Amino acid sequence: MSRFRAPALRSVTPLLIAATASLVAVAAHAVPPNYRVDVIGAGLSGFDMNEAGTIVGRQLSASQIGKAFVAPRGQPMRVLPLPAPWVSSDAYAVSPNGIIVGAVSSVSIASVGSHAAAWYPTGDGYDFVLLPPIAGDTHSAAFGVNSFGDIVGGSGGLGLGSYPRAVRFTTKAAMLLEGIGTPADVNESRVVVAGNQLLDLDTMAIETIPLPTGNWQGFVALDLSNAGNICGYILGFSGCSTFPMRYLPGIGWQYVGGCATTTAATSVNDLGDATAYVANTSVWISFAGEDPVSPASIIAPSEGAWLITGVGSVTNRRELIATGRLTGETVGQLLRLRPYRAEDLNDDGAVDAQDLAALLSEWGNFGGVADLNGDGVVDAADLAAMLSAWSA
Repeated sequence: MSRFRAPALRSVTPLLIAATASLVAVAAHAVPPNYRVDVIGAGLSGFDMNEAGTIVGRQLSASQIGKAFVAPRGQPMRVLPLPAPWVSSDAYAVSPNGIIVGAVSSVSIASVGSHAAAWYPTGDGYDFVLLPPIAGDTHSAAFGVNSFGDIVGGSGGLGLGSYPRAVRFTTKAAMLLEGIGTPADVNESRVVVAGNQLLDLDTMAIETIPLPTGNWQGFVALDLSNAGNICGYILGFSGCSTFPMRYLPGIGWQYVGGCATTTAATSVNDLGDATAYVANTSVWISFAGEDPVSPASIIAPSEGAWLITGVGSVTNRRELIATGRLTGETVGQLLRLRPYRAEDLNDDGAVDAQDLAALLSEWGNFGGVADLNGDGVVDAADLAAMLSAWSA
């Protein structure tokens, strides 16, 4: 049983009501000082994470066969169902309400000989659905999904990650999306991103975002946030040919690092935070308005000394997917990095109504975790601290 008690209505004084009414639910924009580490497991590649902290990706077995997995917050990782005749699967994206999309194959890795697939959450598991490609195409893959069940990806080609036709998948058929390249993502406004183009699924209108000044071959998008922020990489012509980039509406294009042969900004959230990497060299997180930092540098010392070798999705809670290993260890682990805040009393990654209820249940008590400023009593000062850190 939880040690937290719901506060009685009479304990909510006019002061508390006024303070709560004035709350604006926006996360603080300063770089969180300390991150905690949730170890998901070895042999895992994390491809996406939603705001609930659910991670999806690929588990690679000792026999080098890839299987799609899901790892919800606070629950063990599980392999997603894969009926015969399929041998391998990948989970590339997960929606806010838990729909998972990706690909399956009859060979050991799903990106080879791929067929688009989806997994729909049920009460105690997931239902598998094979998504049909454009008629006549052999291969396909699904790369983005939203809460409305819009699934976007590519159809055609050889099933090696490059698909000539942009499509919106349904369980019955695939609809060709004319005028854009292969989609990378679709957000909760039903907007699809493909390169530097945005397609509105409600109106089917296409917006082309002009590239920044320079001699460029094009832009490859990898992620789209609900606020319309985009990230990926821009293509130049020299040997140092790619630059990690993000685009923020109303602000424009921003470099998220220097050029390299293989580099990209891989994920962006509504705040404008972006993760980025240079292949086989380095990874970093560029918090909006801050200098880029190594993910290892923001992990709390109490979590141990971690070597971070990969970084992926960043959520609006500023949680991160990462891969790394503790100093002295040789086996890499898939990790969920989450900012620690004293105001998050139940340690679920958000400062929200549950934490407020916990604080109010301790109102007037001496000390304890709800005494956020450490002055010996849980009072209005602690409430103010919690409201300033509100993230729900």
